[in-house]
Parts: sequence; structure tokens; C-alpha cells
Amino acid sequence: MQQTTDLPPVTPPGSTLHDPTPRPAADHPAHARHALADTEPGIPAPVLAAAAGIRKAMIVPVVTALAIGTIFVAVYLAAFHSPAARHQPLGIAASDTVAARTELALNTATPDAYTFYRYPDAEAARQAIAHDKVPAAIITEGHELRMLTAGAQGPSTISGLAAAVSEAVGHPVPTQDVRPLVAGDARGLSAFYAAFGVVLAGFLFAVSSYQIAPRLLLSARIASMVAFSGASGVVVALIAHTAMNALPAPFLVVALVVGLLAWATAAATGVLLRLFGPLGMPVASVVLLTFGNATSGGILPATFLPTWLSPLSEILAPAAAIRGLRGAAYFHNAHLAGALLNLTFWIVGCLALQYALDRFAARRTSLASPNGISGAAPGR
Repeated sequence: MQQTTDLPPVTPPGSTLHDPTPRPAADHPAHARHALADTEPGIPAPVLAAAAGIRKAMIVPVVTALAIGTIFVAVYLAAFHSPAARHQPLGIAASDTVAARTELALNTATPDAYTFYRYPDAEAARQAIAHDKVPAAIITEGHELRMLTAGAQGPSTISGLAAAVSEAVGHPVPTQDVRPLVAGDARGLSAFYAAFGVVLAGFLFAVSSYQIAPRLLLSARIASMVAFSGASGVVVALIAHTAMNALPAPFLVVALVVGLLAWATAAATGVLLRLFGPLGMPVASVVLLTFGNATSGGILPATFLPTWLSPLSEILAPAAAIRGLRGAAYFHNAHLAGALLNLTFWIVGCLALQYALDRFAARRTSLASPNGISGAAPGR
């Protein structure tokens, strides 16, 4: 008997073939059907399946950047749109009568704006200014009031104090700058710019380090941080100290403080990335770049910050570094020891926390793996 083979029907060109045979549901995964609103019939399944990733790639950066930008604008405007002194130190070297009258006038004009420190004579007040105990002091010269000021505190701080004193006593008060800024630091912002740049560099260093090698051993990561921080300190010292004379502190002091700030920022960013994963980058940018620089005292002293922001100036590394740089440059190393201690604490604390996290991850991996053989700890 002759056998015949059934051939598939020939489809004429330009026509479509309708196959009534139902297809398994597995051929059309639920996530593929619902990933995009299929308003165009015939969109390939791979395109629909990839749509969720596309949506995430479009929405997450918008939300993240908008949140960071909103926090940055809100914090900086809250801090600097209308700054007012709160318990600003101010020295007075005058008779009890003149001192009491001056304090009363200033307190009446702006209550709680100043904390007064009495000095026996003008020389004692001058020494207090030179060692950054007070930014300015009112003294008497004959029967007239005069202000001794530290221009190294920044023009905004000194001009604000001079204007407030003149307004309170009812007439202009002559000023004498006993701690002027160097020519290369005419606005008193060089320490702030140096610190801001190093904090930004430390943040970017840590982010790129984790993106390139998320499982790098902590010992290797520390070696990389040491190389980065040492190079940062030397480069900034060469620019700010040697080339521009903007930071008149000794070269080695500038390099040391800047290098420790770079390391502290990189270590803090790294541990936040280790703790929060992808969310670590926006968290680090808010903590270090926004709050760190806003409360650093580089633009205005912490006494001009809102009460909810000023405590951060005693904790965060950028503020400590700026105090140390200014103290070494203008005020007989005032605050330098405290700055070095603060930065060292940040470095040691962040590295110790990261080490503990790595050990915990390695232990958990060892317990979860067959025969107790551990793999590489995540994030190392």
C-alpha cells in the first residue's frame, strides 16, 4: 500500500496562519504578559519580559536623584537662608559698668545670640582671640569702645558681629583685625573648599571601588584606601599650601589632616555600602556630602546653624578637619589634636564595623554551605 505523508498547509504570501491548538501557559509567563501594557499587538515576549527592568532603570534614578537633591536644597536653605547667631562666643575687656551695659544692649537686641566671656584687659582678650577662644572681643580704649577681631574666622562672621555690636550700642564701633587671613585665602573659604573636594573624592573612590570589586578582601581594600588617602593629602597640600598659599599651616599638617579626612570618608562610605547595598550610595551622599559639608563650619560657624543641625558639627568628620586646618593655620594649632582624634575614630570605627560584618557573613556562608566549606563572603 502506498503511504502518504501529510504536509503542512501552504500559507499564501501576505496571509497569517491561525493555529487553533491551545498553547501551554508556560509559553506566556505572567510577568511577560503584564510587564508592559500591550497596546501594540504582536510585541515580542522578550521585549515584554525586559520591560520591568526598563521601568526600574527609568524610575529609580529619578526618585533617588530627586530625593537627594531635595534633601540637599532643604538642608542648605535651612542652614544659610537667614543665619542667626545662637550663643556665639564674644569677649569683653572693659569695666564692669561698661561690660554690663554692652551685654544688656546686645541681649536686648538679639536674646540668646551671644555668650560673653570677660577678660581683665585688652591683651588677655587678644590672646583669647589668637587661640580661638572667641572670634572677637569688645575692649575699651579711653572712653571709647573698640573691637578686636580674627579675620581668619571669615568675613561673614566678623562683619556680622561688628554690625550687631554697632547697632546694639547705637554708633559704629571701630575694629582691628588681630588675626588676618593670608593673601591666598582672602575669603576664608580655602579650608572648606579643600575639605569639600576631598569628601567628594572619598565618596567617589569608595563607590567605584565597590562597583569594580564588591568582594575585595578587606585587607586589600584598606591598602587601596591608604594609597588613595596618602595621595589625596599630598596633592591637596601641594595645591593649597605650596602653590596657592591658601592654607598657611605646615605642609605635613595639611597633608595629614586632608589624608585622614579622605580615608575617613572612604571608610564611612564603604561601610554604608556594605550595610545598605544599593541604598548605601544615596545614604552616604546625604550623610557625608549634604550634612557633613553643611555642618562643617566652612561657610559659617556652627553657632549660626539651626539647633537641629549644630550637634552634627561636633560629630562629623568634615567639621573636625576644617577646625583642625584653621587651627593649625591661624590659631596656634587650636583644635588640631581633637580633629586628628575625631578622624582616627571614624577610620577605626568604620573599618572595625566592616570587619565584623565580613566575619559574620563568612560565618553565615560557612554554616549554610555543604560540609561547612565557606565561600567568599559577600561584600569583601
